[in-house]
Amino acid sequence: MKKFFSFVLFTLLITISVFTSGCFFIPGLDDIGGLGDDLLYPSGTVSGYKVCYKPEIYDFGKIFETFSRTITAELYTYFTFSTLTVDNKNSFGWNDVLNLDRVRYQTKIVTEIVNEVETEYYTYDDVSWNWSFGKNIQYFETHLNINTNKIICEGNLQNVISTYLSYNTNRITEISNIYSTVLEYNIYELVLGRTPTSPVVTIDDNATTVPASVNVTLNGEKVDGTTETRNDILASIKEEYSKYGTYVGFSERDRENLKNYILETVIGSQIVNNPTYNKNNEYQNKVADIINNANPSLNQGGEGEQEALRDFFDPYPASKIKDFNGTAFYINGGIDENGASADNAFDHIQSAEYQSFVIMPEEDDLSLCALWLAFESEQAMDAVIRVRYYDGNGRLFETAKQRISMSGEAFNAETDIIMMDLVYSEISDTELDTSVDMTLDKFDNNLDNGVLKADSIDGKYVSGELANYYNIIESDSGFGAIGVLNHNKIPFAYMEIVIDVIKDPNTPQATYPFKMGVVGIFPTAE
Repeated sequence: MKKFFSFVLFTLLITISVFTSGCFFIPGLDDIGGLGDDLLYPSGTVSGYKVCYKPEIYDFGKIFETFSRTITAELYTYFTFSTLTVDNKNSFGWNDVLNLDRVRYQTKIVTEIVNEVETEYYTYDDVSWNWSFGKNIQYFETHLNINTNKIICEGNLQNVISTYLSYNTNRITEISNIYSTVLEYNIYELVLGRTPTSPVVTIDDNATTVPASVNVTLNGEKVDGTTETRNDILASIKEEYSKYGTYVGFSERDRENLKNYILETVIGSQIVNNPTYNKNNEYQNKVADIINNANPSLNQGGEGEQEALRDFFDPYPASKIKDFNGTAFYINGGIDENGASADNAFDHIQSAEYQSFVIMPEEDDLSLCALWLAFESEQAMDAVIRVRYYDGNGRLFETAKQRISMSGEAFNAETDIIMMDLVYSEISDTELDTSVDMTLDKFDNNLDNGVLKADSIDGKYVSGELANYYNIIESDSGFGAIGVLNHNKIPFAYMEIVIDVIKDPNTPQATYPFKMGVVGIFPTAE
C-alpha cells in the first residue's frame, strides 16, 4: 500500500510538472523517506535553504519614544505658538501679531465701522482640537478678552513676543509630556494593525496652568506627564509589540496611517474639514511634514546589540534567519506503512511563523521550473505565497500571488502539498517582461565576511550589520511585514519564496506558527 500510494503521488507530481512547466526529473537519486524511490531535487546541486522567520520575541528597545515626543512638540509649536505676519493690518500699531493658540483659538482680522470711523482689530473663534487644554491658561488671559473674543494687545511688541515664547517653551514641554504618552501608545497600536485606543480628555477652562487644565486618561489610567506614569501605561503595549511586531522602524504605510490619525483624532474634523480654518489643506501638509521631519536615526538591536545607524523610515524585519543545510528543509515521506499520512513528516522542522526562504545552489547555472512545498499548521490560517527572482544584475522579478489555506489539522500528503508557479513578471514601472530565464548562481554564503551565515542551531537575529542585507515587504493583512533579502546587497542571482500569513488584528497571537518544508524542485529540461 505504501509503495502504491507513493508511486501515485510521485507520478502525479511528475505529470503535473511536465505538462504545466516542461520539467523533467532526474532518476536514480536518493529517497526522501517514502515519497517514491526518486528524489525530486537535483542531488549535489543545492547545499540547503536560508530561512527567514519571526522569533517568539524581539527586543525593540525605545523605538517610538523620541518619535512621539518630537511629533507632539512640533504639532503644538507650529499650530499653537507660531507667529502670523500681517502688514499694515493692525489697529494697535503692530507689524506682526501672535497667532495665539490655534489649538484653542483661530485668529482673524475684523473691520468695524462705528460713527463712520473704520477700525480694524483682531478677534478669535473658540475652536478646540480634540486634544486641547484650558481657555484661561496663564498669560493667555492677559491677551484675550474672553467676553468679547477680542485680542488685547498692550505693551511693546518685541517684549510681548519674547515673554510669550519664553513662557510657551515650558508649556510645550508640559503638553508634550502628557499627550506624547498617549500618541506613543497609539503608534504601537497602529503598527500592530489595531484601532487606536482614544483617550478621555476633559478640559478645565478655569485652570491657569496646563497640567491643571488637562485631565487625560487612557485605559482608565490618568496620564500626568511623569516618566513613572508613562512607563506604567506603555509597559503592556510594549510587551505585546515585542511579541507581535514584525519589523524595526516605520513604514510608508505607517506614516500615512499616523497622519490620518492625527488629523482625525488629535486635531479633529471640526477644524480639518473646515476651509475657514484649514486653508489650502495646511493641516494635512504640515502634519505630513512634521512626521517626516521627526525621523530619528534608529539605533536599536536585537538581543541588546548596538547596531549601525539606519534610517527609521527604512525598516528591516524583526526576524531571525537560519541555514537548513543539505536536506534538512525537506519533509520526510509523510506516508506510514498503511499508506496513510504519517505524523512524522515535519519532525525535524521547527514550528515558526516563516516569512521567506532562499535556495542556496552549490554551483552556477541551476535553472528551475517547478517547486513543491508542504505545510502543516497548529491552527487554521491562510497565507499568500509568491516567488521573487533576482538576476544578479539589477532586475527583480516576481510571480503572481497564490493564496493557500492551512487546515490546522495533521499533515495530509494529498491536500497539503502545493506547486509554486514560476512564471515571472519584472517588478518595474516600465513594461513587464515575462520571458525571463530564471537561472540561479552559486549562493555565496561567505559574502562580506560571512554576514549571511546562520548555520547555528538557534539561528541568527536580523540586527546589526545583518540588518542591511534584509528589507521588508508590507503584508497584505494591512499591517505587519515579511522579511526578504535586500537584493541591492546581493551580487548574484537567487530565488526567494515569500510566505505572507494573513493575520486578524482583532485576535492577535504572539506568532502564527506553522511548519513548512520542501518536497522537491525540478530543473528546467535541457
